[in-house]
Amino acid sequence: MKKYIIALSALLFTFKAHATTVEETFDVEIGIFDAAKVHMAYTLTETDYTFSSQIETAGLFDKFYSFKASYLTSGFFDKSSLITQKYHQFTQSSAHKRSKYLVFNPQGTLTKRISTKDDQQKEVDITLPQTKIDTFDIQTALTKLIKNFSKTNSCDLNQTVFNGKKVYHITVKDSGRTLLREEKLPVKGQAYECIAFIHQEQVTEGDLLWQVSSERSIKFYLMLDKATDLPFLAKMEIASTPLGKLEAYMTDLNIKE
Repeated sequence: MKKYIIALSALLFTFKAHATTVEETFDVEIGIFDAAKVHMAYTLTETDYTFSSQIETAGLFDKFYSFKASYLTSGFFDKSSLITQKYHQFTQSSAHKRSKYLVFNPQGTLTKRISTKDDQQKEVDITLPQTKIDTFDIQTALTKLIKNFSKTNSCDLNQTVFNGKKVYHITVKDSGRTLLREEKLPVKGQAYECIAFIHQEQVTEGDLLWQVSSERSIKFYLMLDKATDLPFLAKMEIASTPLGKLEAYMTDLNIKE
């Protein structure tokens, strides 16, 4: 279940333009349970980007399986390319504290992975796989999706990600527009429906995060803020998890100039 929550924190996102920061908060439900809260902050300028997210279990999930995580990505734009310069990840469960730092050269190529588990640290020099890599973390891949969406109003995306250990492919398909009228949403109206599929190469049995298929796709809905005309995430769902359907609803939206 932790892997579903990590996937959620990576796939919930907001958009920002002209040095505006957009922040969002989400409530996450899995089956009949209140499962977690997610906080996002995204900033995009003409030259660079940052993306941060935090997640914390709630309700019974927090009592029986406490979990916290934070993720930070930053980088810059070089023509049509996104060059990642920093990626930090920290997670804490009832059993362990873990962190991961990805080290990049000035051209944005991943060169080293530094990870910790409790008090033990490990440094690994990276050998890139023999395949075309688009980016090294999901948040940068989503930045690419955001930039494309701002130009085309379409969330179509194909990206190959290498996180220093594993290669996986993210495909997002635009499914057109729909109306969101659910009572739980503070904003209702027309939304852009997007469906994401994640496939990991050489997946191992039991790795739930990457066994996302047509039967377990990730669906999310983008809406446009009426005041700024900026897109934001209104809702996300995974139809099937071991504990039932996963749904995340936006509860707060804050746009800072």
